[in-house]
Amino acid sequence: MGQPIEGAYDVVVAGSGAAGLSAALSAAKAGLKVVILEKSDKLGGGTSVSHGGIWVGKNHLASAAGYADSRDDILAYMRFVGGDQIREDNMVAYVDWSPRVLTILEDWGLKFSVLKGVSDHYFPIAPGSKEAGRTIEPALISANDLGELKDAVFLPPNEVVEVCSAESIAWGGMSNLAGWDGALIEERRKQRICGRGVALVTHFLKALKKEDVEIVRGAGVDRLVVTDGAVSGVVLSSGMVLHASKAVILATGGYESNPDLVAVHEGLPRWQSMFPESLTGDGMIMASELGAAVRTIHNNMALFLGFVVPPKTANDMPFYRMAGITELLFPHTLVVNRKGRRFADETYFQSMAPRLREYEPATHSFSNLPCYLVFDSQFQRRFSFAGNAPGAAIPDWVACADTIEELAAKLDVDAAGLAETVARYNGFAATGVDEDFKRGAQKWSLAKKDSWGAEGLPNPSVGAVSQGPFYGIELHPSAFCSAGLVTNPDAQVLNQRGHPISGLYAVGNASAHTDYGVGYQAGYSLASAMTFGYLAARHVAQTR
Repeated sequence: MGQPIEGAYDVVVAGSGAAGLSAALSAAKAGLKVVILEKSDKLGGGTSVSHGGIWVGKNHLASAAGYADSRDDILAYMRFVGGDQIREDNMVAYVDWSPRVLTILEDWGLKFSVLKGVSDHYFPIAPGSKEAGRTIEPALISANDLGELKDAVFLPPNEVVEVCSAESIAWGGMSNLAGWDGALIEERRKQRICGRGVALVTHFLKALKKEDVEIVRGAGVDRLVVTDGAVSGVVLSSGMVLHASKAVILATGGYESNPDLVAVHEGLPRWQSMFPESLTGDGMIMASELGAAVRTIHNNMALFLGFVVPPKTANDMPFYRMAGITELLFPHTLVVNRKGRRFADETYFQSMAPRLREYEPATHSFSNLPCYLVFDSQFQRRFSFAGNAPGAAIPDWVACADTIEELAAKLDVDAAGLAETVARYNGFAATGVDEDFKRGAQKWSLAKKDSWGAEGLPNPSVGAVSQGPFYGIELHPSAFCSAGLVTNPDAQVLNQRGHPISGLYAVGNASAHTDYGVGYQAGYSLASAMTFGYLAARHVAQTR
């Protein structure tokens, strides 16, 4: 797995996340000569920072575990989630092929398990929704299985990757570190065992090693080569030209770390990227230069709140902490806008997303951006902030004050509004009923709430913010990109007239997610990436 050999490939795959790895493995299994080009010096792209959830309706693992499902229910749920932003043929391809691709990948050596007890996001309100069985995750695996590539996968900073999601949920969620099995984690760390998205990347790489697929890191693609009207290769940033006799598959991820494209396609202020800095929309840019169509998914619900954690040492990296599935799942927290008012159920990020886009005509400003996480010393003592141990001192880059009014002044939030909001919220904590936004009532959660111990709270998601010192930090929006290349069910990139661009495919977040549309369901992104990665390679092998 050294340097690329100019002109020696059937298929060039740009990107090493789940989409690119699935495409490369599938192409290699079809007997094609493949090279994977990764822009970064680490492999995995956005998949490495994911939690590894994969949503596949009526999958064989769920059936074996006794979960009932049907194609009609899956289609009904997908149409509900997708709203008016799905492309029917792409959605149907996802529904029909994802369980087959999962079985194929297992036959090729990848291992998965059902996430028991994890419901669909919109259960029970959505037609066709299920209480459990559709979300799976990669099995734990050791990086030592990769030999010379054991250190090649990107590891998200300050994150515990030695656990699977099933364990994280059972132990009370990612901010309930006091309930985690530290001894088990330390033992796994010695054995280089990983879970989550890192495990998925590792499983793919292990299978790719057996196929002798060439993987080149630090090889960014600058532009596409066209011969006789068909894409026939790539030009690397170094200037080297690689010829692809059959196809180029773009799996370069989204543009979340490209401020210019974010400004154009997202339109949200104070954005921070939750993805590696290498995800700058390269595939969309290069294909657009050839006349490829780009589509924006309007009202994209894959919108999150979080904050960037500064590096602790010169060798550390900053990282985006997804507060919406960490701190905000837990009691003694709330989120307010600059008026000091709550605006949604903080524990269910799907309820937050549409409120973040609200715009005030009178002031020409967003109603709920900027917004702020507010918590107290009860949270600090019991739970994890920014991945640090429970009880650890809150960093000095977080505002701290002895009173709510003083904290409001430091955050530049209306003091009277915040004081009134906190008092009202504390009343809800006493009764256990959030009369404003029904916090904690949703079935879906990434934390088993009864594992938090004897809190004495009527509602384990709602705890008073009443004991000083009080803390606050601005939360910033981030998302899976709303725009991407338009593709058909075979993952071919389409031009502005709706016709395939010969020799060019796009998979994963490089493509517009017209298969699942406006809504967000944890596990769609990775399942779609693996499914259309397979379908792209299948089409290449059959037609060119």
